Amino acid sequence: MKQLKWIVYSSVIAALALAGCNSSESNGSNAAANDEGIGDDDDGRATTGAGPSDNTVGDTSATDPGDGTDANGGETDDDDRPMPPVWFDVGGGQMGTGGSFTTLDGFVWAPNGEIPVSGALVYTTHVVPEGIPQEVYCAECADLDPTAHFAVSNPDGSFELPTVSAEDVYLVVRKGEFMRVSVIDIDGSETLDASLTTLPDHNDPDDGQYIPLIAVADGQFDRIEDALGKFGLGDTMVSGFEERLVPGTESFDLYDNGRNPTTDGFASEGGFDTLFSNPELLAQYHIIFIPCSGDAFFNNLTPTDIQNIRDWVAAGGRWYVADWANEFIVDVFPEYQTFHGEPGSTDLGVYNSLADILDTGLLEWLEAIPDALKDINPLNDEAHPTLFQLPQVETVDNWSGIETINPVVVQDKEGNDVDVGYKTWLEGPGGGGISGAATVPLTVTGQFGCGKIQFTSYHTAEFFDYVGLSPQELVLIYTILEIGVCQDPLPPPVPEG
Repeated sequence: MKQLKWIVYSSVIAALALAGCNSSESNGSNAAANDEGIGDDDDGRATTGAGPSDNTVGDTSATDPGDGTDANGGETDDDDRPMPPVWFDVGGGQMGTGGSFTTLDGFVWAPNGEIPVSGALVYTTHVVPEGIPQEVYCAECADLDPTAHFAVSNPDGSFELPTVSAEDVYLVVRKGEFMRVSVIDIDGSETLDASLTTLPDHNDPDDGQYIPLIAVADGQFDRIEDALGKFGLGDTMVSGFEERLVPGTESFDLYDNGRNPTTDGFASEGGFDTLFSNPELLAQYHIIFIPCSGDAFFNNLTPTDIQNIRDWVAAGGRWYVADWANEFIVDVFPEYQTFHGEPGSTDLGVYNSLADILDTGLLEWLEAIPDALKDINPLNDEAHPTLFQLPQVETVDNWSGIETINPVVVQDKEGNDVDVGYKTWLEGPGGGGISGAATVPLTVTGQFGCGKIQFTSYHTAEFFDYVGLSPQELVLIYTILEIGVCQDPLPPPVPEG
């Protein structure tokens, strides 16, 4: 399935387009965008021109052409009332049409209704939106319907959507594989109710609600299922100073990877090896989480299983690995990195790290997080990291670390070299078994075919029990939303040997 990308032109450029200048490369003032944010994919590579073959960060805002236009490039009339801009598809095609101009505004929220979502696509259209395939798929970027009107949410989740009055319009709110489709009547400017702009908390395609199909390899040391519950993919219960996912409310599947889900009251889909050894079963999921654990099922991993995983990611799967589960990166995707401890054990001693945030979008989003979510200490009886140290953030319970990030070069359709290797989101001082406390990448993502791989050196959730979302859980939420968005398909790297 193809996700959406689009280009917004100022009214001046629109006039030129109507005169016959339809090239999307005809003027440098346009701004490319996809649902990761405007003009920048999650690897920091531009989405215009030659595509992801360079590392240039795209323009992140529509150009203000000066007098007579608003900040979005729309004309203003004699009363200084902003007129919505003229929208084109990537090729410069048809102009959106409809009734009188109006504006919808609101906020895009995570499934829990509390966390703002940055870079979400919000649009209205008369065309029935294409749904999310209910199996692994290549989320290739495609053109937005030329009659659609759209906006992209700001770091605080806010948006203003220029559109036109009409009845029975599809309102679509989407971030990666989270999508909500509603049918509304537009009869004037209004603030949309949060029920229309909150990402779904469960999968119900017949009702226009889509979430990623998720499998969690339940680990011994890292309760990622609780973090997903606090994100809104299940109900949580607070008892004392502990917030846990309520069994039976989760919107994802759990496999035994060292901790049998049944011991916590959850249904188990079996051992993790039953998943990675079965290509048909793998194909039922969009994202697989492997949080910190021992080697209970890694020891069952065969060369055939490794190829199964690589094929699944190449087809569009998202593979997330944390901490002591690093062998599922070390052995499955060895060309991307060298870990401290290789050759030999990559499971190191524990360390905390005051990390630098290297991604602007992540930093802006963390800064825009509501104050009540920046510090969970008032809810707990123990001290936890907060977001008051931005632009740095403390990660706790790191137990492994990448020593070297390798270039991973493939060729695009034009035969150009493209480095699909890791982008670093967080880096900071190492510790434990890392000699000299060298700076290490703490959170990385890379492209593999149509899919993505992600590694964090720390527990997804802090090791001890607590109420609320810790800073590293918030980083997880942001990056997981980002790696779910569309990207240009590229061939997977060929393994050496």
